[in-house]
Amino acid sequence: MALGGVFMSDTDGNIGTSSTTSTEKVTGLLFDISKQAKFFEEGAGLAVKDKLQGNVIEINSMDDLKELGITAYSGDTEKDLLFGIPYYHINHFFGIQGSTGRLFIMFADCGVDWNAIEQMQRAAHGMINQLGVWTEQSLWKLTDPEAETYSIDLVTDLQSKAASLADENAPLSILLCANSAVIATDEESVKKVELGKIPTCVINARFVSVLLGQGLDADVSAMQLANQNLTPIGNIGAALGCIASASVQESFAWVNKFNLIGYFPDIEMGFGDVTLNSESKLTSTLKYSSLNKIQLDDLDDKGYIFLCKYSGLESGVFFSKDQTCSNGDYRTVARNRTIHKSRRAVRNALLPYVNSPLKVDPSTGYLSSAKITMFQNIVSDILTTMQNNEEISGFSVTIDKNQNVLKNDTLIIKYSLVPVGVASRIEVVEGLALTNK
Repeated sequence: MALGGVFMSDTDGNIGTSSTTSTEKVTGLLFDISKQAKFFEEGAGLAVKDKLQGNVIEINSMDDLKELGITAYSGDTEKDLLFGIPYYHINHFFGIQGSTGRLFIMFADCGVDWNAIEQMQRAAHGMINQLGVWTEQSLWKLTDPEAETYSIDLVTDLQSKAASLADENAPLSILLCANSAVIATDEESVKKVELGKIPTCVINARFVSVLLGQGLDADVSAMQLANQNLTPIGNIGAALGCIASASVQESFAWVNKFNLIGYFPDIEMGFGDVTLNSESKLTSTLKYSSLNKIQLDDLDDKGYIFLCKYSGLESGVFFSKDQTCSNGDYRTVARNRTIHKSRRAVRNALLPYVNSPLKVDPSTGYLSSAKITMFQNIVSDILTTMQNNEEISGFSVTIDKNQNVLKNDTLIIKYSLVPVGVASRIEVVEGLALTNK
């Protein structure tokens, strides 16, 4: 017989297309070094090998980076750890989230599996709510030269790992920033991306979101060019900073709250044609301004999150949406964060009652009305607080009064949340009239 406890699961209700606790801000950032064969054997990696190799490190401010040997890009490959990319993203995270916080980082070889994610969550005692994955593994692959589209890679494996952690009551949302500039093939990799061949990433993976795009500035271009793998620098640090600073029900694409112009003076995709031209520079990294509305809408329809601009807000850079790789009830990061918060809170409130005595109605053998009311109140109190904080619109809690706890020693409680909506699209009908009536 399995060990007792409180076991949480959630369901898709097919509903169609404030105040926060400190644990909601706990964040993780995993740097996959599987494409850096000698990362800990030479240069800056060797200098910090004892501190970083195989370790999960908690960082509370930018002041912690100096001791760890994580420095800003300088152009000196012997000094810059991973070309300055970790410092870049961590700096964005603390700049947006706040000067202090809880960020767990790890440098690990994830070429075979993603067990490092589980290691990070265990080191954080299951408190990581959002995890960024920066990897040089290709996001897209082409196994059939005649195929009309590329295949999406990595997402399924990350979804599986996150789902496993959710089953262990340590749910998290994963944001993936992979190498979108180089297409993996069975033979030689392709460095030119055809926009029309980009596949959908909506593959029923509710725990994973895929990020595209990066800042367009000299340092970002230099960091990408310095890396022989030509991996885009991406925007993972900024995304994590926005999520950590947002309430669970808020989209990190909220225009009024998350303007990133201070971190991205201009934007590009970071992919296109990354072969070197006659000046030893990348041929094309697709400036945002070069993409038309149809192309941007297509990327959005395929489930990707990318940096964008809005006409009339020239001094603004924003994330396009907060969508996940799912089109079900949990199609946004905000909805997943909301259900994850309720799951953690309800479970913690119920844990003290594991193996507690349950009085039953002697005339039926079923759970007594008093016990049903008690457990309903425990769960309702948690969800009422979330509703008062405007993290949910409403909720319901049900406990079947005909449960035979004497027979199976199991109490089943069901609750459902009515989420907060989001206006990702606002349609306005305008026109002229003879009168105002």
